[in-house]
Amino acid sequence: MLSRHEMPDLNSFMNRFFLLFPACCLALLGLSGCTGYQLGDVKPSAYEGIDNLHVPIFRNQTLEPRLSSLVTNAVLKELHVDGTYKITNRASCDAILVGEVREIRKTQLRAQRNDTLSSQELQVTLYVDFYLEDPVSGNKIVNTSKRRAVPIGDKSDAAASEGAILARQGTVTGQTIQFVDASFQTAERYSFSVAAQDAAAKLVASLANGF
Repeated sequence: MLSRHEMPDLNSFMNRFFLLFPACCLALLGLSGCTGYQLGDVKPSAYEGIDNLHVPIFRNQTLEPRLSSLVTNAVLKELHVDGTYKITNRASCDAILVGEVREIRKTQLRAQRNDTLSSQELQVTLYVDFYLEDPVSGNKIVNTSKRRAVPIGDKSDAAASEGAILARQGTVTGQTIQFVDASFQTAERYSFSVAAQDAAAKLVASLANGF
């Protein structure tokens, strides 16, 4: 048996209980308020009814052939992680994500100390254009909540404003810094990969969140 000095102090225990009980209740209420939130369960109203996307390989307008697969794979990975849309084939999709790697641009950030014409650091910027396409009509999808679509190439003010405000389609840029050293090709490949991931994250955020 425990001695009198080893017995728990009941008053002390009860005091601690009444002090901690309100905090525990608040914590439980906070957790219950978060149970309704789930990653990827809300999309912009302009994409109402679009759940399944088909993502063909992006077109490439640059002289870097590997950019097409880099950007497409990065977008597929981001869509999978985000979870707002399911990736399917063309036959069962609600929309087709059409993308184009339009340009890769390098600008000097820092030159060599003794030669201003030789770069030491470069900023790499990747420009990617994208839009959603109706798999049946081939038209660009602008706002499914109004069941409207505009023909590709329509550059009217109404089409442009709705495309920008409702669908958030257009151009995203991916950026990174490339350090110029002896292993230039390795550094370049790595910078292209990072820029592609950055562009993909912004593109998927536009589709999933509307911004």
